[in-house]
Amino acid sequence: MKKYLTFIFVIGSGFLLAGCMATQQDTNTLKLQLQAINNTLSQVQNNQAELAARLDELSQAQAMSNENLMQLDNQISNLSAKLDDMSVSMRSRTGRTNNAAPANAMLPSDMFNEAKNLLEKGAFEEAATGFKLYISKYPNTEQTEQAYIYMGDAYTGLNQSTKAAVAYATLLQKFPKSKLTATARLKYAQSIVPLGKIKEAKMYLASIAQEFPSAPEVAQAQEVLASLP
Repeated sequence: MKKYLTFIFVIGSGFLLAGCMATQQDTNTLKLQLQAINNTLSQVQNNQAELAARLDELSQAQAMSNENLMQLDNQISNLSAKLDDMSVSMRSRTGRTNNAAPANAMLPSDMFNEAKNLLEKGAFEEAATGFKLYISKYPNTEQTEQAYIYMGDAYTGLNQSTKAAVAYATLLQKFPKSKLTATARLKYAQSIVPLGKIKEAKMYLASIAQEFPSAPEVAQAQEVLASLP
């Protein structure tokens, strides 16, 4: 009987021990699972923080972009206002009353003549702006070719040789059969001399006598040519 009880005790102890070992394994497994969950949560939190930072940067960039667009709109508005003011000024100088047609309805000849008057008075900057505005509004009138010449002259008066050269060159390019070709070549050659383009200037000056031998610009072209090194 004693042996039997001892046997039962041993068997019961074995079951208990096995149960304790199983419980310990479950606990360890649980701990590992909890640790994995904590790691995952930590990663999610880090990702959320990084996402929030990126959203904040994006918001700041959007704000800067909106501000830049507002500044650009203001610049365009200011430029438009200046053009309108100049048109009004030009219209008033020709003797038009406030009850006359709107500034944007000014006749091409009036705008051209006003810019020409400014050029003759030595108001070179205003004249250059006036001829530039005229060309932009009326690119194909009878006076457009002359407007390029006068715009170049205005820039020459401002000692802005590059802009003057561009004005004369544009006439030569856009209107190759213009009656003002000899004049444009002469003035273009003179405008590029200060830019150091002596060889090109000589070529244009020599072409005037070759292609337009009876043009009044020939004598001046030869005089300028003789003065060049």
